[in-house]
Amino acid sequence: MRNMKLCQFAALSLLPVLAVAAPNFPLGTHLYKGTLTDWKNKVLTSTAKVTIQAVATNGTVIASTTVADPTVEGYNFLLQIPLSTTATDSTATVGDKLNCVILQDSGLSLAATPLTVGKANTVSTVALKFINMKSYTDGTNSVSVPQEYIDAISVWIEAYRDELGITGDYDPFADYDSDGASNYAEYCAGTDPFNAADKLEILAYAAEQESLHRLKFEYVGGHVYGVSTTLSLMKPAWTTQGVKKSETDVEHEQVMPSADEDAVGDIEIYVVPAEGATSQFFRLEAK
Repeated sequence: MRNMKLCQFAALSLLPVLAVAAPNFPLGTHLYKGTLTDWKNKVLTSTAKVTIQAVATNGTVIASTTVADPTVEGYNFLLQIPLSTTATDSTATVGDKLNCVILQDSGLSLAATPLTVGKANTVSTVALKFINMKSYTDGTNSVSVPQEYIDAISVWIEAYRDELGITGDYDPFADYDSDGASNYAEYCAGTDPFNAADKLEILAYAAEQESLHRLKFEYVGGHVYGVSTTLSLMKPAWTTQGVKKSETDVEHEQVMPSADEDAVGDIEIYVVPAEGATSQFFRLEAK
């Protein structure tokens, strides 16, 4: 009997230990605040009937939203990603890579910039384009321009080729009208690359208050603008400057004067200078 008991004990000791799955806890959400533009660099509105999806690598749609009418800052979609400690069919984890897919009612579908999921209860900004892009490089800089824009402007290139001495195909790094703004910069601003009088520039600047400076410029509807700043032009280190739409407004990263792409006009925005700076330089940019 003693030997039998030992054998029974030995048999029991070989039973496998079952692993218990770690509990999966919800972590809240990560919000993407973004701007979706078309090939003309115009911010899309709700009439475009476009849906933006965040899709996991296994093809599961984690989040979805429709493009809305843009805010004054130019944002026209909010994409909220639900988070948990372990990814599921309806949640992602911090650091996950998601594919951003853009869908239109017409059936057109484009894959956009991949998204890396940020931390819970934080916000990321993202700029997307609903277009087919062509990439260019000049050895140092790389830019992407819509193929539709290139097709449209090629007609104008032929018309101005002799007058402006244009050679070859569209070159985003060239300055056809010699106004100091590259063809790519004019594309972003919605200005005419063949007309030196049509360019994005600061029309007026005033430091009426020590703590608030005013900039005036002419905008093109549907475009988003911002300001960058540096304390020196010797070795400039440009950083994003917060802007205000009025003297009492809160600061924004960018501003969209009008969603109407046919609207053109002057606008004044305000910037807060760096505290204690003896000099500061501002640069107006089209986003």
